[in-house]
Amino acid sequence: MSCSSFDSNPESKPDWKAYALRELNQDAARQAETHLINCPECQEEVAMLRLTLDTLSTLREEEIPRRIAFVSDKVFEPRWWQRVFNPTFAAAALVAAAILVHGSLRPGQAQVDAAVTKAVAQVEARHAEDSQIIRAMADMIEQRDKQVANIYSATLIR
Repeated sequence: MSCSSFDSNPESKPDWKAYALRELNQDAARQAETHLINCPECQEEVAMLRLTLDTLSTLREEEIPRRIAFVSDKVFEPRWWQRVFNPTFAAAALVAAAILVHGSLRPGQAQVDAAVTKAVAQVEARHAEDSQIIRAMADMIEQRDKQVANIYSATLIR
């Protein structure tokens, strides 16, 4: 910010930061206050500095870290309960439990073998029935062929 009374000699301009922080000695503070009464540009600069100080004073103070933590430090490793309640771990545990329950509730191998044997016997019985029907039809066709051949040969002889 430029101040017309100090443009010719900028070194004599008051240190507004020190003034806002109340770090000036009494004589320099009186001179700065006297100048502020008559200079609207400097009043605006001091008002902005005070606003900045007020804003900074609303922030909470935090302790400066004594040591920089690295990602590989054990501090960043999750606790056992954090791993258990992790959605990925919970989903994997649920799938494992479902596999175990399914494995324990499924029928035994003897029951499966009995069901397969029964199904195979039923298919073979149907196949035997179908084979008998096909043989009977083939015999009927053969008899008809013989009859047709006899009739044809009888017509040729006449």
